[in-house]
Amino acid sequence: MVNDTKAYDQWHEAVHGKENRLVLKLEDWHQNVLGFLPSLQGLSVLEVGCGPGDFAIYLANQGASVTAVDFSPKAIEIAQEKANYQEKSVKFQVADAQSLPFDSNFFDLVVSCECLEHVPVPQLALNEISRVLKPSGKLVLTTENYSNAMLLYWLACWLRKEPFNSGEQVQPIEHFFLFWQVKRMFHQAGLRVNHLLGSHHVFLLLPRFHPHTFVIERFQNLLIATLMRPLARHMTFEAIKR
Repeated sequence: MVNDTKAYDQWHEAVHGKENRLVLKLEDWHQNVLGFLPSLQGLSVLEVGCGPGDFAIYLANQGASVTAVDFSPKAIEIAQEKANYQEKSVKFQVADAQSLPFDSNFFDLVVSCECLEHVPVPQLALNEISRVLKPSGKLVLTTENYSNAMLLYWLACWLRKEPFNSGEQVQPIEHFFLFWQVKRMFHQAGLRVNHLLGSHHVFLLLPRFHPHTFVIERFQNLLIATLMRPLARHMTFEAIKR
């Protein structure tokens, strides 16, 4: 774990170290999460894998009492600097998603974006998230799903014996996920999945073409969106603690 922490410190410094502290950057998966959130006024919220802190600060702006954790000290340093610039109160702290330093049944809501696939043992992280949620508390989580053209990239990397790059530089930990595997992990953690949302449909990857060339972000037709959901790259899970 120590080596992973050092590797992620270097990754966050390279990817987020020079970000503008005055501007909050929300990604597409953050927008997906927002569609599942209730009114946040007065809620106790935990973000697991907060990275540079943009989403945690945004949630605090909506009236939530936000605690945000990441196991990279560099990520927390960047996030705290950003919160200071924004003059927002967020409880940022270094913590391992697989062993959260909070009492059981503590949070009303947990959010986690593009983190689960980068945790050494994802099931442990989901078990911990379930533990700290209050009974009937909500989890909204986004993660990768590779039942699409990204599978070709995985195979190409494997054949070339090259590390898989899921987006912004190669990550120290990168799990291969299919959405139904993640859904099963939710069930094992005592979480009932109520809704799934798929976005960023990658239909084709070709040499010398940008990876976003053959992509449809979202389908407006509900029936088509439902049918194509298993092929989306970014999967959002809304779940309730049983």
